[in-house]
Amino acid sequence: MIFYFSGTGNSRYVAQALAEALDEQLLAIAECLNTGNLEFSLEAAEKVGIVTPVYFYGLPSIVEEFLDKVQFNRSSSMYLVVTFGSFTANTGPHAQKMLSEQGRQLDYLFSIQMPENYVPLFKVPASETRTQLFAEAEKTIAQIVQSLKENKIGDHDTSKGKFPRLVSAVCRQLYRGGMTTKKFWVTEVCTACGLCARLCPVAAISLADGKPSWTKEKCPRCLACLHRCPVEAIQLGHLTKNKERYVHPQLSE
Repeated sequence: MIFYFSGTGNSRYVAQALAEALDEQLLAIAECLNTGNLEFSLEAAEKVGIVTPVYFYGLPSIVEEFLDKVQFNRSSSMYLVVTFGSFTANTGPHAQKMLSEQGRQLDYLFSIQMPENYVPLFKVPASETRTQLFAEAEKTIAQIVQSLKENKIGDHDTSKGKFPRLVSAVCRQLYRGGMTTKKFWVTEVCTACGLCARLCPVAAISLADGKPSWTKEKCPRCLACLHRCPVEAIQLGHLTKNKERYVHPQLSE
């Protein structure tokens, strides 16, 4: 059983590839939370996988909420696969601590570098760089599958970077304080298609007179609304204007 969260498609692609290779059921974390489907029956010796992007060098808030609420009928080995743009810092150890407080164990930790897409701070990598990252990701996915099949328990994340605890501690404070939706806005090119409202994992967007309106104070900052708007009408502050958007090439609504 594999659970995933994804805004622009990187983690969804990885989760789908793993599910196919391991013949596992694939479930969306946002859908589980929104429907209240949070109790699961596991087969004996079944592994539970969590695939998620790294946000501000930690887990997205929605993934933390899911891990806090999900219930399984039996103990099971768990693995975490994080996709990242630059490095992972203390994401894995923090997840391990969170799970241990709930009486669970994180048995495997993996990381996969994918194109950076937090455009309020960074630029989307060039096409050639993205192609290289996708090719390397394919190799890493194959290695993860092999490690899981051979039960190679352990921390396989070699991309934590320097001073991981300090980096995560500082950036997580910024993340907690920056989850406000107040800085989202829409340009005049909006066509009122409603895609952003359908995509929002926490239902923070509604249509007011045909235009998007952020009706919740906070969101996980997945930026699915911004990146996947077909006319690039959605902005976050004034640092995203004229910046290239990104979705994984195999992502569809």
